[in-house]
Parts: sequence; C-alpha cells; structure tokens
Amino acid sequence: MSSVPSSLHDLPPLLAHKLSTSQIAQLRAYAALLQEANTKVNLVSRKDISHIWEHHIVPSLLFLGWWYFPAGAEVLDIGTGGGLPGIPLAIAHEKTSFVLLDSTRKKIEIVSQIVADLNLNERVKVIWNRAENLSMRFRYIVGRAVAPPQKFLAWCKECINKEGQVFYYTGENFGPIPTGWQGTFHPFGELLPNEPYLQGKGILHLRRKL
Repeated sequence: MSSVPSSLHDLPPLLAHKLSTSQIAQLRAYAALLQEANTKVNLVSRKDISHIWEHHIVPSLLFLGWWYFPAGAEVLDIGTGGGLPGIPLAIAHEKTSFVLLDSTRKKIEIVSQIVADLNLNERVKVIWNRAENLSMRFRYIVGRAVAPPQKFLAWCKECINKEGQVFYYTGENFGPIPTGWQGTFHPFGELLPNEPYLQGKGILHLRRKL
C-alpha cells in the first residue's frame, strides 16, 4: 500500500490552508480504514487502492477550490460506495450534516463502521436504500462517477428540493445536460494543471430550471 500523507505539506497548497491538522489526521485515518476495508469488500478498484490518497481523497476535496456548504446544511451523497466523496467532504465541513446513501448492503455496513471509527456519527448518517425510495428532500446532492450524469440526475429528481443543487464528479465528456437542468463543468485541471491523473475530470455543477 502507498504511504498516507502525514502533514499539511503533503496536500496541494490549494487545500493545505483550508484544513486543520485535526482534519488532516481524520483524513489519514479514513484512508487507512478504507484501505483495510477494501481487502474484504471491493469499495475502490483494487488496482487503484494503492493510490487512495491522490486518486480519491484529494479529488473529493477539490470541491473546496470552488465552494463550501453552509453551516447547518444537509448534503446527500448518492452511491457513496466506500464513503466518497461524502466522508472527505464531511471531514472538511465540520458544521454540515451528510447522508451517505448506497443500495449495496455490504458497502453500507462497512461505511457505517468507518463513520463510527472516525467519530462522525453525530453529523453523518449512513442509509441502505435507493435514491428514488427516499422520503427526504435535500438542497445539496453530491455523487462521484456512479452512473452516467443523465441517470444520476434522474435519481436526484426524486430527492432534491426545488432550489436544490447537484455537484457531480465526472469526466468532461459527460454529454448534453438533460432537459430541465442547467449546469457548468469545473475542471480539476483548472486548479491542479500539473497533475496528469486529474486532467479531463472535474465537477459538474447543476441546478434545476425553475
């Protein structure tokens, strides 16, 4: 396994000044827990698990290069898998609540334990279900490459409020924005132009047309 960064200096400067040493410690603990859990259940591609920090945790946190969720907000992470991007974002947003949703029971059981081990239970709820079955409505929804954007937005329509926003981590060739939505793609290369892995990837920020 790859070594997990041990200080603020191991993060891109863009992120280093946005996170405290205690938040970095939680991120390091999360990386270790995710690597261990992945030996039992395939939460992250096994060929990619040795790059958990630079391919998964740092990209999840690049959200902070453009936005912050407001204190007191509740954010839904659809198709969270091993807790991405929800857990890194929850660590970075200490006054924001998160709901991590996945339809695979084994994944949810492990993520529930990871959340408990990180002492995030008060702000992070883990649910085994499908988005279309949720009775809750959210102003903010995130997701990371769990389906084509068109399909992901179909799930979002069932659980987003009228003024809701979606932040979807995807590639730049995401196709046309579906009818009823307006959106802007924010490329990771704009923030970290010297990182080859991140080129062509970014966050698609979408709002419903009212």
